[in-house]
Amino acid sequence: MAKITVGLDIGFTSVKVVALSRGSDLPKLVSLGSINSPQPGMASDADQDIKAVASTIQKLMQSCKIEDNEVVAALPESKVFTRVIDDLPYLSDQELPSAIRYASEEFIPMPMSDVNLNWQVLYRGKNKSDRTVVFVVASPKQVVNKYVKLLTLAGLQPKALETEIIAGARALVGNNPFSPTTLIVQMRTQTTDFAIVSKGLILLTRSIATGGSALSRSLSQHFNFENAQAEEYKKVYGILPDQLEGKVYEALKPVVDTIVEETRRVIESFHARNPTNRIKRIVLSGGGAKMPGLVVYLANNLNMEVQEADPWYFIAKDEVTKSKLIQEGPMYTVAVGLALWEA
Repeated sequence: MAKITVGLDIGFTSVKVVALSRGSDLPKLVSLGSINSPQPGMASDADQDIKAVASTIQKLMQSCKIEDNEVVAALPESKVFTRVIDDLPYLSDQELPSAIRYASEEFIPMPMSDVNLNWQVLYRGKNKSDRTVVFVVASPKQVVNKYVKLLTLAGLQPKALETEIIAGARALVGNNPFSPTTLIVQMRTQTTDFAIVSKGLILLTRSIATGGSALSRSLSQHFNFENAQAEEYKKVYGILPDQLEGKVYEALKPVVDTIVEETRRVIESFHARNPTNRIKRIVLSGGGAKMPGLVVYLANNLNMEVQEADPWYFIAKDEVTKSKLIQEGPMYTVAVGLALWEA
């Protein structure tokens, strides 16, 4: 009997859900949907705001006719700490935990007792002269408790909580050994997150506090717009220099260039440490990926192949749904990746 897994992406401006049926063939799309988040939503710690988000999640699940109450949900990248630690010496299984905790103290700006520490060994040689490479995720216990509380209020049980970038990498690259080394650039509302994936393994991550809201804010200030109007102009005109005499382009360009520069730094940093493993493509994901002109702008400025994310590539779906998914594909990347989670 096919098993259904539900992925729940709780963003700051919207909540997205994807339910996939897992049988022997390709995962099959059962249901999907999106709903605007109440504000301030999960940016607030107040009980009434968390209850409002829980109520919104219940409405979304009902409208999508999803009856399963077990979900895989994402913690926001801006609230967790991820790092590939690649300068550890050869370590035995017994030596690993204390070495990872010690190395993690350098990038986690809070007491280790306040975080849940998880890791995956990416590489460990057989000789004492070999290094050990580990992917580490540190989730503040306060954040985890907040999201567990939210899901409980919504009448749901968390099957797992993981980071947005891990879910995105699973949806776009997965464990496909034939995928070229890929840089995923995930444009969220508050952040832009980067992950370099090679042979199914995340080898580098980074996150900057510049995302879709920074683009909208730049338009609001430039034109003295309300936020809703700024959002509309961003979606319609994007970063196309030949639209509206280039005025929208000029307002957005400084913010987009911040993302371009960080993308360049990520690429250079990876190539410096992995000179024989070159990044072959950039995959642009998240709501910002649909902004007109952005794929071409990145490709021209970075001299690399840039693709818009298609998290539905390995998902079976009917013809009616297919055309809708082409329009909304990148927005659901995290939710699809969560629904592809396996215990």
